[in-house]
Amino acid sequence: GQLRPELPLPVQMKTTVRYLLFGLILLGVFGTAHRNPHAIGQPANYFAIDTVAKDLIVPWAIVFLPDQTMLFSERAGRIRLFRHNRLVAKPALTVSDVETTKKMGLLGVCIHPDFAKNQFVYIAYNYKANDTPLLKVVRYQFDSDTLRNPTVLIQDILANQNHTGCRLKFGPDRKLYVTTGDADRPITAQNLKSLNGKILRLNDDGSIPTDNPFMANDSARHEIWSYGHRNPQGLAFQPDTGHLFSSEHGPSGGDEINQIERGKNYGWPRVHHRDTAAGVVSPVLEYSPSVGPSEALFYNADAFPALKGNLLVASLRGESILRLQLDGKKIVAQERLFQKQYGRIRALAVGPDGCIYFSTSQHDPPEGTPKPGSDLILRLRPVPAGDQSRFFGPLTATSNLANVAVVSGNSPENLYQQLCASCHGPDLKGTDRAKSLFDRKHGSTRTEISQIIKHGLVGRGMPAWEGAIQPTDIEKIADYILAKTSPKPAPAR
Repeated sequence: GQLRPELPLPVQMKTTVRYLLFGLILLGVFGTAHRNPHAIGQPANYFAIDTVAKDLIVPWAIVFLPDQTMLFSERAGRIRLFRHNRLVAKPALTVSDVETTKKMGLLGVCIHPDFAKNQFVYIAYNYKANDTPLLKVVRYQFDSDTLRNPTVLIQDILANQNHTGCRLKFGPDRKLYVTTGDADRPITAQNLKSLNGKILRLNDDGSIPTDNPFMANDSARHEIWSYGHRNPQGLAFQPDTGHLFSSEHGPSGGDEINQIERGKNYGWPRVHHRDTAAGVVSPVLEYSPSVGPSEALFYNADAFPALKGNLLVASLRGESILRLQLDGKKIVAQERLFQKQYGRIRALAVGPDGCIYFSTSQHDPPEGTPKPGSDLILRLRPVPAGDQSRFFGPLTATSNLANVAVVSGNSPENLYQQLCASCHGPDLKGTDRAKSLFDRKHGSTRTEISQIIKHGLVGRGMPAWEGAIQPTDIEKIADYILAKTSPKPAPAR
């Protein structure tokens, strides 16, 4: 836009106007792209992270009441309140019969869509009956900072120390959705007479909606909405479309993001990882190695325009928050936020202020390592651009894995790596979760090892695979273990 003295003044003015117009066009094009919250690679927001509460025991679920009070569960059996920037000392509820072995305890929490009128709070927790771990969902009424008048909506769902679900979420249809795990009994996920390995759909009073998919099937539990799940711990309804997405733990890798449809079969344990089969819905995204996906939500507030419409998933083993961008039902780009910065992340919630609240989950034997002050609830809040160095950076395009026929095969090594390695280690030498197989305490013959694989050690967290995988595959795993753990002959001299 500099005036050029060698040109006549009218020509200089015309030239200047052209440059100004061209500059305005460029500003409009690139400025709009920079402000577009859906433009991949364009940082739109800077942020800071604050500690909201500390010295907690696995805050498993976080919700906000209409008066902006935060209500959350601690897996140790307490419902807590956070109000006016401080943790209320007295719990709103302490559950007397909660079972807290390993990853069991007080888990999911949600509030009724009409909470302002009825004050209903829903919780899910583990308990024991006749020494059997179980799961129940109970409705309470919030009154003077206390949960009162319990009403059991559903109970006696088999549970176990690792695979117990359990996320609670009201849908746009005002129905209550409940996730359940397979309780280390994989075959139950395919059994329509069992409530395990399912997503359930209930009315707000625990009765069964008349439009549930299996209402006309007398050999199926009518509460079932979808089945073939291993351990789903996240549920999220997409704004505008109402599509339901879930996050689910796989056996050894094979973690999934699924788009849930009425009455559909999601495969476990018939298929997992990227295996496919007729009549089974494939995941929209699969993670191997494992990221340990927990709570999921769609961000639909205004504090972070760059995140609007993104699916966020708390990641335990991956120690991060997964940020996923969708095109309809397809995941087209992703990144991992705060990886390895805060440890295992379990709960996610959006506050009335549009900020994102998330919890750490370090009291998680054997994976978690508690540190002084843990566990925490943290707040992700926007800050003005300037000297701040933290912002939401570019997303990375990712392939959509729905309906991709990538079969991992059923070789002995693949079977072991997919079904056993997460506990016993890829080299069979054990992990913090299970002992080495070289000590032969799981048997020293094909028959002995096969029997343990079939029947499991369910009380100690080992699944019972009988009926879930073919007998020939059980023998393949046993032979593989024997071959790998047999003493090697001494070299000839």
